[in-house]
Amino acid sequence: MTDPELLELAMRLAQEAKLNPEGLIADTPTANVVTEPIEPCPERSSQPENSPPYASFGQVHAVKEKKAADDLAAMILADLGKVAGCPTHGISVTVYGSNPWNSWLSFGTKTGPLPNKVELQEFCDLITERLKRLYDVAE
Repeated sequence: MTDPELLELAMRLAQEAKLNPEGLIADTPTANVVTEPIEPCPERSSQPENSPPYASFGQVHAVKEKKAADDLAAMILADLGKVAGCPTHGISVTVYGSNPWNSWLSFGTKTGPLPNKVELQEFCDLITERLKRLYDVAE
């Protein structure tokens, strides 16, 4: 099943489900309902009470796609180009470092006076932070 199919199925089941006062689905037989308290698993009892149940699995890290530094710089520059007042010539972005990586925005002499230079630098930082969550620099 694909995600849209799962979503459709979940919505259909939610619409069809009618709960009785005990919180059970009305069409479900109650013969298999456990009424005794369930003892905790021994391996879970060693975890602190406020830790999530999946804490014993360790941290799960999303795998980031790797991009060349030049590709990341081009992506940042393309996004900056959409900002009103961004010069079309004399602006460059350099991506440096490995993981975590950073970017440097520089303005050449061809840009002329820039009243929104600080705004462009802040926007460059925002774009960089967004891309850092998605990409690592390919070495």
